[in-house]
Order: sequence, then structure tokens, then C-alpha cells
Amino acid sequence: MLATFLLPLLLAAPAASATPTTGLAGIAPAPGAQTVTGPVSPAVLAAAPPDVFDGVDALEGAASCGNAPLCSRQQRVKLVCDLRKALEERYVFFPTKGKMIAGPGGEPFDSRRHVDACVAEERAIAREDDPLRFFDRLRRCVAAFEDGHLLLSSPARLPQVALGFGLARIDGRLYVRNRTTALVRHVAATTGVADLDQVLAVGNEVVEIDGRPAGDVLAEVSAHVPASSEAARVEKGVDALTRRDFLFPAKRTATLVVDVHGTRRVVEVPWWISPDAKQSALARAYLARTGLPTTTLLPWRYDGARDNWDRDGSRAEGHQRTDPIVPPEEAASLRSWTDEAGRTAVRFGAVRAHDRAFCYLQIVSFHTEDLVASGVRRPFATVLQEFVGECRERKLDLVLDLRANGGGYIAHSSALAAMLARPERTSPGGALLLRATAMTEKVYLERAPATGSAPPPGDDDFEPRRVADVIGAARRAGAPFTRAFLESPLAPAGGGYGGRVVALVSPSCMSACDRTAALLRASGRAILVGGPTEGAGGSQQETRDVPVRWTDADGLASLSIPNAAMGVQASARKGAAPPSSDDFFRALAFENRPVPPDVQYATTLDDLQHHDRGWLAQAARALAGDRPEHDAPRGGPDAPLALGGRAAPASPGHVAQVAGGAK
Repeated sequence: MLATFLLPLLLAAPAASATPTTGLAGIAPAPGAQTVTGPVSPAVLAAAPPDVFDGVDALEGAASCGNAPLCSRQQRVKLVCDLRKALEERYVFFPTKGKMIAGPGGEPFDSRRHVDACVAEERAIAREDDPLRFFDRLRRCVAAFEDGHLLLSSPARLPQVALGFGLARIDGRLYVRNRTTALVRHVAATTGVADLDQVLAVGNEVVEIDGRPAGDVLAEVSAHVPASSEAARVEKGVDALTRRDFLFPAKRTATLVVDVHGTRRVVEVPWWISPDAKQSALARAYLARTGLPTTTLLPWRYDGARDNWDRDGSRAEGHQRTDPIVPPEEAASLRSWTDEAGRTAVRFGAVRAHDRAFCYLQIVSFHTEDLVASGVRRPFATVLQEFVGECRERKLDLVLDLRANGGGYIAHSSALAAMLARPERTSPGGALLLRATAMTEKVYLERAPATGSAPPPGDDDFEPRRVADVIGAARRAGAPFTRAFLESPLAPAGGGYGGRVVALVSPSCMSACDRTAALLRASGRAILVGGPTEGAGGSQQETRDVPVRWTDADGLASLSIPNAAMGVQASARKGAAPPSSDDFFRALAFENRPVPPDVQYATTLDDLQHHDRGWLAQAARALAGDRPEHDAPRGGPDAPLALGGRAAPASPGHVAQVAGGAK
């Protein structure tokens, strides 16, 4: 089994900037925020050496900077040069991004030219007195790859700033989604805005931020967010408007214009900073300049597994992305299981709504091998299989809620698809393609059992020794990729499941969640309701001893770099030869190709104020509908998946399969 590790969706990463000029994408900065410097001019590019590595050692060193981090031109240029080298050597989509996304002018995206422009930008800056500005430039540079798995961070960890409330984007407008009530009341008492609780009530529209239309500020913030589709970028950007560790605000308060029952109110609310800011060498200058305070009324729990400040909504009043769709009285009866770190990962139970009983299964994360409840730890798939078995015995249909699932182990997505497969029917499995590098080969040699150089007998093409052999052969041939590895058709687990399945999806469904949605769509097993998934199709194949995260020599910046690409097959047939890398990218890969829903729906203002009752109504309508579930993807059993509106062309080998499963 392949031990594939997929990072979940993250919001945070690096830092800030100060020059009040246009950003890299031509977005004017907000008056209250530090921003990146302007786009690289043709003159700067023309003056750059033919190879960005040329002359790095001759650039000004740290002497004039007093060894301040990321101040000297030499240190910054070398860091970005090394990052380019790591991307070029390891990143699975580096050679192919030009076929997936467009560049700023509509031409195909050029990976190398883009990073070279980022190097040239650092060459043009003689001295940087605030490392947070450098992190913002680098974050913007990485975000242009449009990959939700390219996650930039700092091993030293940057602090986070927050306002104490969250927003939601509905029909192009921004509304208060939730707020930390104790903090809002504290601010009201200290600022004299006695009715701040009513001004920041859930459902009120935020019209302006720091003198600019809220949508313009959202566009700027979103441009710094890694995401594999525009819809996902915007959703993450909405979260980052009020809680982030980049684009640090230049002043201590945010000035908001809020529509309160038709009356526009102007209020100033303070920014708060996480308590570790005082110990951060990278944030020291910023904190001294702004004097942002911290507070114990916000949860500042750091999530080390995700390299991020956890977006813990436990103290917030209002609507959370992870809320179940059933009313509070039904939600209270759901059984909850957490991951190993104590975060809610799964909720499920039998509920009744809209005059029908059905099973409700909400999976917030696949990013845990075990689930924990009441001190009992059990394997992830075992817990889900037992619940699906209960639903089968009671002959109940099932609503699968994946709207806020940030990914995790892809083995869980295969296991779930097998649990939900119709009795006595197989369904299409997944696909995986690897970057043919020495590092990836070492990963699979590490995984291979110590039984000698030859793989064990059998037909498991996913056996680590066999995978390592394929990687080695591709390297010797000078190929950038291996051939595709295809999962065997998914047989019904536990006897299969005969009930109707409705899966709720959104742009916050990424990575292994994307894969789950694509598997369900390929088999025609579920009616997908909601919005397109993110379209994040990267994978990080690593071991404890061979991590794929890159870190610069000085330990200041790090980047997760996917070295494998995921895909989903269009049918469950065996027999054809494994597809080539070209066929894989054309017909199977879903990077930058969100899985579309069968029924479009997005969160409404009524959902914010009434516990997602619109989502519940949509799910009940789909369960009760007389439209038959499709048994195969549109276009016939051998048609390639139409993902995100881009129909992948058929190819002779795209339905080939080999034995083996993916974890």
C-alpha cells in the first residue's frame, strides 16, 4: 500500500510588506495593510543575468545589514534561487503548469520564467529592513502556481494577526459569519462603541475595509493565497481578511463600514497578534513599529501538524464552515470522533428532517490514521465502515458532507468509495504519477521491506520495491515522470451499500476530498450538491526520514512541494497497458480541474442565520428526487472525466488498470 500523505487545506503562511505601490497582479494595496512591491519591470528583467544563479556570490552580503535576517540582497536572492532549484527538481507540475493555467497576459504559464522574475525582483531591492515584506513577495510568487499544496511557511513560525470575527462571501458581498462574543464585548467596553455587538451581528454586511470596497481588499489578500482554483482562492482569502500571518496591517485598527439594517455604521476595531510575536526575530521590527497587543480572548492554538495557527472556532458565535447541516437538536445527537490532536474529524448519526429519516456522515478531515472518541482509538476506515453498515441494515439513504474537508490520506478516500459502492459492482479507482527523482526513489526504497533487492512475487504494481524500480528506470531514461500507477477497481466493502447517496461539496473540499468527489462522480454513485471542489491534485510521497518539504540553508523559509499527481480513472476495466504521463495529465489528473456538482448550491445569508437550513433542504430534495443516479460518467463508460468544465480527451490507455491500492 502506498503511504501517501496529503497536506490539508491551510490558510496561513508568511508575512508582510510596506511599499505602497501596485502588487504583482496589478491590485492596489489597502491603505491599512503592508503590501508587496510592484511588478518586475522589463528593464529589471533585461538587466538580470542569463541564469539567475550567475553572480549571486558577488552580491552585497550581510555586513551592511548587521546580520539582520533577509536584509541583504545576497541572502534573499540565494534563497529564491535555491527555491527555484528545488521546484525544478522536485515539483511534479513544474514541467506541466503551462498546460494547466495561463500566465498574467493569457499566455501559457512558464514555471521557470516566473520564478526567475521573482529572483530578479529580489536583485532589484538593495536592502530589506523588514523580513515580513520579503515573505509577502515570496508568498505572492508561490501563489501564482495556483496549487493549494504549495504551502510556504517559516520554520521559525510567523505570528498571526486577527480581528476576532469571521466573514462569508455571498453573491459577491461580504457578511459577518461569526464573532468571538467575549472579545467583541471587551472591545465595545474599551472603545465606547456600546452597540458593537449589534454592529458585528451575524448577517450584517461589511461594505468597506480601511476606506476601500471590501471586495477590492479581498482581491488583494486572495492573490497571496495558494489555491488550485479561483473559487478556492477566494474562500481562503475571505478567511484571511480577518485572520492571517501575511500582509500584516500597518496600523493597529481596521476601519469598517458595516450595513446595519440599512444604516451604514463606521467603526474601528483593533487588530490582535498572537502571543509568540515577542519571541519572533522575523516579526520583531514589525511589532516594535506597530505595538499590536495580544489577547487571551482569542484561541491562538498552534497546529504543528499543519504548520499553521489552527482556525479553531470553538469560542466563536455564529456560523462555522464545519457546522453540520442539521438543526442544533439533531446535531447534538451526532456521534463525534476527533483526530489524534483532538480536532473534530468526523460526525455521524441517523437524523430526521423534511419528513424523512436518513444517515448523515460529515467528514471534516481525512488527515488522521485513527479516530478517537471517549478515549477509544480506532482505525479511521473501521469507524466509517461500521456506521455505513448500520445505515445499510436500517435501509437508510446517506448524506455525505464534504464541504469543509481539507484533505488527508488518500487511502481513506478509496476506502470510503468502496464502502459506498453498490453491492456486487466494482467502481473506478484512482491513479498516481510520480516525479522521477532520486528523492522520490529513496522514499520508496525506504518503504520497501528489507527482503532483498527483488520485489516479492505477485501482481501488486503498487508494491514499494516495484514502484522504486519504475522510478529508477524513468531516471535512467532521463524522463521527468514515471508512468501512471493505477488502482485496481474498487470492490464493494462490507457487502456494499444500496441506498441513495448525496454528497455535499464546495471549493473548501480539497486534495483527498477532491479525489473522493471524483471517485463518486466516476462511478455515478452519488449526486453531488453544492459548488465545484478545489481541484487540488498534488500528493506528497514521503517518509519520516525523507520529507519532501524544502527548507533554505538558513532555516528561514520552507515550502511543501508535491512530488506526485493524483488522478481518477473513468471506468473499472482491467487489461490495458498503464497510460503514459501525457495521457495521465490529459485524461486522469484533476489538478486545476475542480470536480463539478450535479446540483449547484452555495451558502446563503439564510444559511448563516439558520444553521445551514438551505443546505439541508437541498440534500433532502436530492434524496427524494426521482432523477436516477448516473451509473457512469456522462458520455459513456469509457469517457474521460469532465472536471471543472475542462473535458479531458480520451486516450488509448486511459482506462488501463493494474492491481494495487493507494494509501
